[in-house]
Amino acid sequence: MNKDNFSNEENEEKLINKGFSNLEEHFSSRSWKIMRNDFEHIVYGKPGSEEYFEIKLTKKEVYVIIPIKNSKAQYTTSFNNYFDASEYIEQHLLIN
Repeated sequence: MNKDNFSNEENEEKLINKGFSNLEEHFSSRSWKIMRNDFEHIVYGKPGSEEYFEIKLTKKEVYVIIPIKNSKAQYTTSFNNYFDASEYIEQHLLIN
């Protein structure tokens, strides 16, 4: 992810996709910032780090990409609803 995205004013906005608004406080309290804020594509990154959480929506699935702790690799999985995707992200956010 491009760290220059952190200086964009858009990063200070609330999430456009309100289906994931429950995650906003969890991310912000841990110093994660919005890097991409589209209805179908959300990315949270941590300034000074290459780690990021990514959410991509299609008509049928919610794709979640999470950082693997102590690794440069990312893990991708998918869900068929916002709730399960949010719960999964929240669990992994707590360990990062």
